[in-house]
Amino acid sequence: MLPVFVVALLQSSTVQITYDFSKKEDAAKVEASQGGEGQRKGAQPHLEEGQLSLIGPWSKSFTTAALPCPAKGLFRVLDMEWTTTLSLGTEGYSLTWLPTAASGIPTSSKWEEPDVENAFSVGFQASDPVNKDPFRGSGNIENRPQHEASIHWNGREIIKAVTPTEYRDERPHDYHLHVEYVTGGAEVSLSISKRAVWKKYFVPGMTPLEGRPVFAARNGDTAGEIGIKKFKLALSQSMPAPEAPLHVVAIDHKLNDKDHGSNIGETDFPTDTSRYGRIIMTLRLDKPATKFDPWDRVARVWIEGDDHQRYELLRYITPYSHGWEWKLDVTDLRPLLHGKHKVIQECGTYGEGWVVTVAFDYYAGKVDREAYKVVKLWSGAPEVGNPDHPTEAFYVPQSVATDRETVGAKVLVTVTGHGMEPNTNNAAEFMPLGRTLTINGKSAYNRLWKTDNYLNPCRPQGGTWKYDRAGWGPGTIVLPWAVDAGHNFEPGKSVEVSYRLDPYLNKGRGKTWAPTHVTEAVLVLYRKPKNQ
Repeated sequence: MLPVFVVALLQSSTVQITYDFSKKEDAAKVEASQGGEGQRKGAQPHLEEGQLSLIGPWSKSFTTAALPCPAKGLFRVLDMEWTTTLSLGTEGYSLTWLPTAASGIPTSSKWEEPDVENAFSVGFQASDPVNKDPFRGSGNIENRPQHEASIHWNGREIIKAVTPTEYRDERPHDYHLHVEYVTGGAEVSLSISKRAVWKKYFVPGMTPLEGRPVFAARNGDTAGEIGIKKFKLALSQSMPAPEAPLHVVAIDHKLNDKDHGSNIGETDFPTDTSRYGRIIMTLRLDKPATKFDPWDRVARVWIEGDDHQRYELLRYITPYSHGWEWKLDVTDLRPLLHGKHKVIQECGTYGEGWVVTVAFDYYAGKVDREAYKVVKLWSGAPEVGNPDHPTEAFYVPQSVATDRETVGAKVLVTVTGHGMEPNTNNAAEFMPLGRTLTINGKSAYNRLWKTDNYLNPCRPQGGTWKYDRAGWGPGTIVLPWAVDAGHNFEPGKSVEVSYRLDPYLNKGRGKTWAPTHVTEAVLVLYRKPKNQ
């Protein structure tokens, strides 16, 4: 029997619950289970010294502690707080919001990475040892900190990150998880000891469910202990089941290999998109009849606009010998996604490949502002580091006229660096390079450099998937650098946009393929919604 819980009904749509693990009354029954060596020793979760001892010092064991369903129905907001003390040696633990429709508590071989079907989870991975093998094993080749967290939805890891807080120090740390369901998905915020891991991270396609909390933990070859103190849960803003999205398939299970370098889908998008608050694009790569392509290749999904120009909807880098599925919010590209258009998927390969599916989901809802125009800024693959071909000649400053209806502007710049030794500094695939984007005189700066490839949910792969790269990684979609004009914009006035790179000189010119920055950049203009 496990612990007392207190239920407070604040309003008809708000429920607050506190699980007080310092009291031993058996007012609530909690399902506790264990497996592995822990099962043999009878070491299931239990109350001890004012906390829930989730897992004890037994190697090769796992445990679960499932709490009762707090309330019937769906809620727009879930807010959870708890305190955890964790020691080195454990693989980690997780918190899952498990649907009440599930039959029993699922089993998992890696509860610190809880890929539970039809459920939402956060995982806390306390062990990711350094591995210097460039091709095999875990990905932590740079010996980065091993205190990690991850978000999971419907059986798949969505994102993983190193936490700013070292939570494996045997000290109590306060965790705060906030989930808010919004049009087309959910926004997830997580902090540990008041230091943010994610703030409103959008999980596309995540839907509300009636659920209950389940804590789970695992020890591997070594053993650590995890204790949890007072757990608070608040559910607010009861809601009906959301309307199912309009599903549009553009490319349906088409082979992409050496004989099929591209696929074209004549696609009927909705004529009027004003009732939709979010558009989610899905790209799926499945295994062909032979086998997956063993290499990482640059690939694109384009759409042919009304002006007969091609606009990049999504850029992706294929995984080494692997398939995957990605979802991307493309609502900013709404002006391109209505009526009848050609959708083109392209990926050049010299052998095997993938079976490709591209689809779009239109979710009904409101927006604060509506994208009404997409203007192409730069498109191409300029060479970097060559004074005879300066990048300034490619990234020519742009001036885009607007009308009085325009209420905002945003620049989306998608860039990936390619080329390697003997180019100086291993450019441009393995070389970070700073860049400055200026909108109406206000500048933003970042480095084209992606350092979390070893945490890629599409792992492990063959090849050198775990290394940092210039804006991309094998088995990832390439997210644009998005810079909003904000208040630095005046309706009816032109938007002035410029982009420049930090100085770089390639002293290895002519010795191999030139280093390039493959670039697609657009300006998105917004107006007030007309039909909301």
